[in-house]
Amino acid sequence: MGEAEAAETNASEIDLDGLARGYRFRPISERAAKRAADAARRSLDPLLDVGGGTGAHADVWSQAGRVAVVLDLSNEMTIQAARRKNLQVTRADAERMPFVDNSFGLAYFHTSVHYGSWRSTLGEGVRVVRDGGIIEVWTFAPNSIGSTSLGRWFPSVVAIDSVRFPEPDAMAEYLGSLCSNVSVGTEVEPIARTARQWIDGVRGGFVSTLQLIDQTELDTGISAFRSAYPNDNDIYRYSELHLDPVHRLGGC
Repeated sequence: MGEAEAAETNASEIDLDGLARGYRFRPISERAAKRAADAARRSLDPLLDVGGGTGAHADVWSQAGRVAVVLDLSNEMTIQAARRKNLQVTRADAERMPFVDNSFGLAYFHTSVHYGSWRSTLGEGVRVVRDGGIIEVWTFAPNSIGSTSLGRWFPSVVAIDSVRFPEPDAMAEYLGSLCSNVSVGTEVEPIARTARQWIDGVRGGFVSTLQLIDQTELDTGISAFRSAYPNDNDIYRYSELHLDPVHRLGGC
């Protein structure tokens, strides 16, 4: 099985409705909200959040008076997103977006491009973003997967996510073959949770990769974590390294 096939197979194994319920343990961070706000400031309306889940990023836009659209394949994700004010919500596959060409000023992918075929998804992003618009993709850096909050406690995460998440350089090269002006940047986001918040999040499935780990490994990892952080109010600090291939469209 090739890398692209493996990534698509893993994506098909994810229960997105279950992940939507797990998001109650994963509220949007201040840094993530700032990333969304910064992307909007660089873009003209309407703004599209692809794989936008429960609408947390698009909600940042709508609260600033912007025209915000959420696209997600999950029924539960779109139900929750539709409860937010002033969001337009569409349930559909990102590989086959139900929008006409040149519809948006921004196509925003925040840790969502690894579901299914990223080439098909980004190709659709290019199609629906108008000339002069922006495609902005936030994903996890390959060299950070082994040191994530999950990889430290659940060893199989490293192998799983190394396949699931596409190489940013490959995405940038692909986007560069379609249009011009690709740039790649990084951001390290420090995160702090109490031990109880982290354990509840793991048990609640706040990250999709947790669905691909067997119960024995989950139990073992939680037990090891609890030994290291025995008190509910102990603070667990870690970092996530995000890479951001940004594509400003021109001459497509």
